[in-house]
Amino acid sequence: MPILAVNVDHVATLRQARGSRYPDPTHAALLAEQAGADSITVHLREDRRHIQDHD
Repeated sequence: MPILAVNVDHVATLRQARGSRYPDPTHAALLAEQAGADSITVHLREDRRHIQDHD
């Protein structure tokens, strides 16, 4: 059976590009989990360019 892993880095990239609090990668991860995702993937960069500590 295939496993679905959802990467929310691009959600954080959109948020940073817009300079706002939305879209929220945490909310996107919760939605993905509720929709049946088997895992959530994020890449925490040292410079915190996309995913932030509060995420």
